[in-house]
Amino acid sequence: MESKPALSVGTLLWIGFAIFSMHFGASCMLWPTTWGRDSGSMFLLAFLGFFLSGLILPWLGYLAVSKGGGPLYVLSSQVGPNFVRFFGHVTIMVTGPLFVIPRMSAASWDAVSRVTALDLNEYAFAMSVLFQALYYGIVYWFIYKEAQIVDKLSKILVPALVLIEIAVIGKALIEPIGPVAAPNYTRSPLSYGFVNGYQTMDLTCALMFAGIIIHDLKVRLGAASRRINFYLVIVGAIGFAVMGCIQLGEMYRGHTASTLLPDLNYAKLSATIVLEQYGNVGGVIFNVALAFAAMTTAIGLSAGCGAYAENATQGAFPYKKACLATLALSALVSVAGLGTIVVWATPMLNFVYPPAIALTLCTAFLTRYTGGRRGACYATLLWGGFDALDGYLKLVGVENGFSPIHLVPGQADGLGFVWLMVIGWIIGHLIWKQEAVKSGPLQD
Repeated sequence: MESKPALSVGTLLWIGFAIFSMHFGASCMLWPTTWGRDSGSMFLLAFLGFFLSGLILPWLGYLAVSKGGGPLYVLSSQVGPNFVRFFGHVTIMVTGPLFVIPRMSAASWDAVSRVTALDLNEYAFAMSVLFQALYYGIVYWFIYKEAQIVDKLSKILVPALVLIEIAVIGKALIEPIGPVAAPNYTRSPLSYGFVNGYQTMDLTCALMFAGIIIHDLKVRLGAASRRINFYLVIVGAIGFAVMGCIQLGEMYRGHTASTLLPDLNYAKLSATIVLEQYGNVGGVIFNVALAFAAMTTAIGLSAGCGAYAENATQGAFPYKKACLATLALSALVSVAGLGTIVVWATPMLNFVYPPAIALTLCTAFLTRYTGGRRGACYATLLWGGFDALDGYLKLVGVENGFSPIHLVPGQADGLGFVWLMVIGWIIGHLIWKQEAVKSGPLQD
């Protein structure tokens, strides 16, 4: 028997908008504008490619969690202890304190310092250190009570983000800033959007954020409710629907600048368009939005790291202490020099993404075939190792990197791992025992 009533449409929207805000970090805000500019008259086709890899695939992460019984740690442990060590732990560190969270705080400092001109102050470094301390203190305030994260996001940060996006996208719809050019690349716009959709890394984030949403749903519905599985998928779909609408608008805004601003990218392009739309006030609008977008993702990732650590240690490293440790390490990385960390951590994103895709697809669509899932996950983990090796070889000056992977069909479109995933699934299905994964109350 259900201990609490079903959720209203308003509550589902409330949670869905919180999911949107956590995924809508600095990259999801800035990159679609550049993709739209590059795609010009073909931006709709490019958006379709992005829709498949940048929106549908991350939403499948929520579906996989609902079928697999829990978020990142739970799903990884179902594959095996070695997979947890080499995939789960590395994913948490790279998308958490060693790369993405510090990148979000750096983006926030960049936005705030431009508005206030603090970056020109002779005490700029000291001011940046103070900003980081305040920034991570605010993040901790949002996450220290896990059951309140969704409500805090939806009440405070979501309205500001949505209103600003409506203002800049609406202005572009009413008054486009310039004529539209042809795409400035030779590949298919569909392929261009599809490949770039991977770069947002929203799938791995989804596997982490799902734990926050599960905890929130348990509070609203009762820990034993079987509706949690269903509602997790629904609110995930709402969140990505909202994000898709905004990113389509950002791509439209960018495509109107394909003639006037052909040489600017990412933050400079977005800021310049807003300045064209609203003048100097636009600069303030843009930087405030960027700071908010970066903070919402940092909040989600920090809470996700805390929940993962608590699960992985069976409660020995509790959620609040794990969150504090995550934020402390993130702050150290931010102050010590994010630039070098970003360069050397980036290949690790290529290491974790193929197995994240395999884990998600196999759990979402082939739930009962656990042997095949195990084979596919380990095979793609191997491929991720090759991909990371390729990146590190290029960093040390080897021009062609690990050249064998570039010979694999589909690698140019980010799909080279698919061959190894399919082969691994078949071998795993033949070798390991098949067991059903129960779909019941979710573990957070």
